[in-house]
Amino acid sequence: IIIIILTLFPIQVFAEDTCNHTWSPWEIYYEPTCGEPGQQERYCLNCYAEEYTDIPATSKHQWDDWYTVKSATISKTGLKKRECWDCAETQTKVIPKLKPYIKLSKKAVKLQETKTCSLKISYAKGDSIKKCETNNKQIATVSKSGKITANQPGTAKITITTKSGKSATCQVTVSAKKKAKKTTATTTHSNTSTTVYWTPNGTVYHCTKNCPTLSRSRTIYSSSKSNCPKPRACKVCY
Repeated sequence: IIIIILTLFPIQVFAEDTCNHTWSPWEIYYEPTCGEPGQQERYCLNCYAEEYTDIPATSKHQWDDWYTVKSATISKTGLKKRECWDCAETQTKVIPKLKPYIKLSKKAVKLQETKTCSLKISYAKGDSIKKCETNNKQIATVSKSGKITANQPGTAKITITTKSGKSATCQVTVSAKKKAKKTTATTTHSNTSTTVYWTPNGTVYHCTKNCPTLSRSRTIYSSSKSNCPKPRACKVCY
C-alpha cells in the first residue's frame, strides 16, 4: 500500500523538500502599528509553499487632530489634547494666555439729534468692559453696552476701556435734526366763495362747466360752494 501511494503522489510528498523555490515579492498581511508588530507573507511560484515573517512595530503614533480641553483666557492658560488612533496614547499641550485687546465696530459715527446707534465691542475672553466715557455729555452719551445717544449738534469722543486696561475711541459728530417741510395746503376749489356747477338730477358739484360729465346736461346751475346743495365734489374735475 505504501509503495502504491508513493508511486501515485511522488511530487506532493517530496516537492517542498526538493523544490528550488522561486519566491514571490513580500506582501503585507497586516500593517504594524505604533505598539504592535505587523506581518508579511510570500509564496513559492513553483510549489506554492508559504513563508511568514513579522514586521517590527513602527513606534510612530497616528495622531488625531488637537482638540481644546480648556480654553485660554487673558489670565489663565488653556489645554489641548490629541490621541493616537491605534493605541489610545494621549498628548497634551498648554495653550498660552490670550493677549488683551479691544476693537470697536466703528471709529467714527454721524448722527442727528435724538438719534442713537450701537457700537459692537470685541475683546479677549476673560476680559470685560470697565467704563464707557464721553468727553462731552451735552453732545453725546454712551452706555456700557455701547449704545450712543446724540443730544445736540457738535462733536464728542467716546472712549471704551476694558478691565485689562485696553481702550478704543470713536468720534461722534451730531448734526441738527432736520426740520419737517411745511406743506402748503391747496386752496383751489376749497374756498366757500368759489363758484361751482351742478345739474338738477346730479349728486356732485363741479369746478368747471367744461367737465366731461356735464357735456350732455342741458340745465346747469351755479352758485358759491357754500350755497351748493350737492354734498360732494366730482372726482373727474376736482
